[in-house]
Amino acid sequence: MNMSKAAIAPRQPLITEANRKHPLFPLYQQHLTFCNVNLIEASRFGDWLYQYERNLIDAAATRHAEYPAFMAWMRENQGGARRCPAGAFPHNFEFWRNGGRW
Repeated sequence: MNMSKAAIAPRQPLITEANRKHPLFPLYQQHLTFCNVNLIEASRFGDWLYQYERNLIDAAATRHAEYPAFMAWMRENQGGARRCPAGAFPHNFEFWRNGGRW
């Protein structure tokens, strides 16, 4: 039986023993499984871990009590159209909370 290359799961990144010992490795394995099932090439563990931790930081910032006021200010002042001196979210949110405007 001939299979199209499109139906073959992509190669997945090399997993080291240090990766396996990391406490978040079981979550990464879920990511690998999801990628295999959907025929997607998975990120390396270090890249996945960075993105996972970054998502936690962003989610914590969006749950802050002042976040809705920040978003209202951004819409009213078109804050996204100008570069914030502190950088992108969540740095611009902290800059705004400390009185900074751009």
